[in-house]
Amino acid sequence: MDQGVKVAQVFVDTVGLPETYQERLQQRFPSIEVTVKAKADALYPVVSAASICAKVARDQAVKNWKFVEKLKDLDTDYGSGYPNDPKTKAWLRKHVEPVFGFPQFVRFSWRTAQSILEKEAEDVMWWQTWGWCVQKRR
Repeated sequence: MDQGVKVAQVFVDTVGLPETYQERLQQRFPSIEVTVKAKADALYPVVSAASICAKVARDQAVKNWKFVEKLKDLDTDYGSGYPNDPKTKAWLRKHVEPVFGFPQFVRFSWRTAQSILEKEAEDVMWWQTWGWCVQKRR
C-alpha cells in the first residue's frame, strides 16, 4: 500500500476472537473491507490459496535455512520443522542448550519447544522480574 498497491478487501484466518482482530484491522485500515473469521481457509477460496502459498514458502525456508549460530555437531535433519513431527521433536531434544535454549530457527512459543525447555533447560530469572534497575553513571 505504501508503494501504491490498491487493496479493497482483506480476509484473515484467526485463532482466537475474530472480533478483536477485525476491529483492530478496521481501525488501522478504514478504507479496506476487512473480514476476519475462524477457519477462513475453509470458507473462502482466496484464503485457502494464500494458506497453501504460505505453507510452500515456509517449507522452502525451512529446507534452505542457514543457521547463524556456530554450533558443534548441528545436523540439519530436522524433518518438516512442525512441532508434531517426530523427527522435529527428536532434533529439538538433541539440540536444546541448557542456558540459551534453541537456535533462532526454533519457535520458542510452540508448546513442544516449551515442554522440552521445561524439562531440559535451566530456570532463568530475568532482571525485570525482580524489578532491578541498571543506571548509567554520569
